[in-house]
Amino acid sequence: MYLSNKNKFKIYYLFFKDKNSNKIKKITTKTKLKKEALEFVNNFKPDEYKQYKKIIPFNYFCELKDEILKYTSQNYTVSTNQIYRNTLNKFLNIVGNKLLNSITINDIEFYKSERLKIINKVTLNIEIRTLKAIFNFAIRMNVISENPCKYVKQYIICEKEKLSFEENEINKILLNINDKTIKNIVLFALHTGCRINEILNVQWNDIDFQQKVLTIRNKPNFKTKTGKIRQIPISDKLYFVLNKIYKDKIGDRKIINFNNTNEYLFTNIKGLKFSHTFVTMQFKKYLRILGIHEKYHFHCLRHTFITNLIKKGVNINFVKEIAGHTDIETTMNYIHIVTEDLRKAVNLITL
Repeated sequence: MYLSNKNKFKIYYLFFKDKNSNKIKKITTKTKLKKEALEFVNNFKPDEYKQYKKIIPFNYFCELKDEILKYTSQNYTVSTNQIYRNTLNKFLNIVGNKLLNSITINDIEFYKSERLKIINKVTLNIEIRTLKAIFNFAIRMNVISENPCKYVKQYIICEKEKLSFEENEINKILLNINDKTIKNIVLFALHTGCRINEILNVQWNDIDFQQKVLTIRNKPNFKTKTGKIRQIPISDKLYFVLNKIYKDKIGDRKIINFNNTNEYLFTNIKGLKFSHTFVTMQFKKYLRILGIHEKYHFHCLRHTFITNLIKKGVNINFVKEIAGHTDIETTMNYIHIVTEDLRKAVNLITL
């Protein structure tokens, strides 16, 4: 057996030979002090390694990071896991690898002030909520007794305007998109109100052509925003778009079996699905060419779909279900857009 602290955080690890596997294994002593590490060695029994490893607490933030990422990688989506990874790494870089029970609200406030120099308040609020969840995890593990983020305030964010396109703008956009795949993605968004990641993860077997229903479902490499499955009726216009996409595939001599295929609806020439970054950047490019204000983006197509449903007098609960909102209040936020449209109409009267 021997000790070594040759690692980034200078924590002592004990290396020993496992009798069962005949391999060299290591276990953390949870300390940077050699005296404490030697005490650990004196009390350590290799035969009880598995049981000992389970009950020993972790003391430093980097060790909490390892435990958190094990948990998030198994229980959360790839994107959520990445948020945890980024937040943990940034906290280590800014605050350092402190003892967990020595981290205070001052450390969190320092982290906030440093991060605000680089990121906006919306993103920082996400990181604050993530840190709260991280330290709550540490409480559940009986490593700390109180969350240092408990009294940390998030930034107040002014509600963003839900921008939607007017009919003449949509016509102009569609007329000027010369890439047929991007155009079909835009049409799909306008007729379903789906989020960009939902659209790019639609496979042919998610479409029931007989019942005319599109199912947005969870998959091994994709989770819906709410984690819930929803079904969207396929309109006549969307049915026309889907048929057009199918004919384009046949034109490329690519036969599709609708009843049994995992092929994605929108793919590049190599048959791979697009990234959301590529599609949103391509869409933004066309908006700039047309001189449409910078504040508009791909997600405005979803707002346009929802706003149009409300304008047509569709029951607000139906809109909620189609849009995939978990809370009716989210859907209600779109009503003020219609109110403004009515105000414009009233102001046309000049008598």
